[in-house]
Amino acid sequence: MKLVVVTGSRADYGLLEYPLKLLQADPFFDLDLWNVWGCGFDPIVNTIVHSDRPDLIMLLGDRYEIMTTAFIAHLNRIPIAHIAGGDVTEGSYDDAMRDAISRMASIHFVTSTSAMARLTHAGYHNVHLVGNPAIDYIKNMPWRGPRPYERPYLVVSYQPETIDGTDHMKEIMATLPANKLAIFIMPNDDLGSEAIRENIEAYCANHAPDALWFDSLPHAQFLNLLAHCEEFIGNSSSMLYEAPELGIKIRMIGKRQRGRVIPYGDGHASERIVKILKYTQGTL
Repeated sequence: MKLVVVTGSRADYGLLEYPLKLLQADPFFDLDLWNVWGCGFDPIVNTIVHSDRPDLIMLLGDRYEIMTTAFIAHLNRIPIAHIAGGDVTEGSYDDAMRDAISRMASIHFVTSTSAMARLTHAGYHNVHLVGNPAIDYIKNMPWRGPRPYERPYLVVSYQPETIDGTDHMKEIMATLPANKLAIFIMPNDDLGSEAIRENIEAYCANHAPDALWFDSLPHAQFLNLLAHCEEFIGNSSSMLYEAPELGIKIRMIGKRQRGRVIPYGDGHASERIVKILKYTQGTL
């Protein structure tokens, strides 16, 4: 099977890392990875239309780059496998984009029973409950390292509530304790993210050396940072996909993730995805 896996942001790449590892190791798949981070419409069209036509494109999530890729693949009659359809995030415009991607997909890999019920009740077929691939990476990869900072620290990852522009960043900063290091992860490039970035930069400049920020971190480094933190604050999807497995304290802010449940995960979601892709060969 000529399979293309598409990644559109740091968020979905972390969830795709372990499925990619298994797919790369299996000779059944002729695997290619397309990175469309920050691409416009034309580069995505050129990549899909002018490359060797794949048998299947696999996408994860709900970002606008992913929806654009799904749209172009759909127009070119390339089957789509979609991971994490059926989720709900009431405070983000990603909610509508996720549903649109599901409508164009031929195979649905869902991470919870509620997501499975939502898609099947809407009349979708070929829906498979595989679980959360983020747990596969946590359970099976050597990501854990020593504590990155000697002093107690908090991690803050706050994204814009794109559904209406609500921004809680200043309120979050006002509640941060003075005796702990605050480590900020910059938001994705969504509508409203520039103001959040400016607030973070200003806060860190005024509170150095008790505050610092990262634009992004490699997945293993990010997990290790979370695993040793005193509290994880914000509205990142990592609070549902990774933090519960790490057993860390979280403080969810606002409504961006409202409606989303903690997904099922046992460390074998990627294995299920690989087996199902083989089983559906020739039926797409």
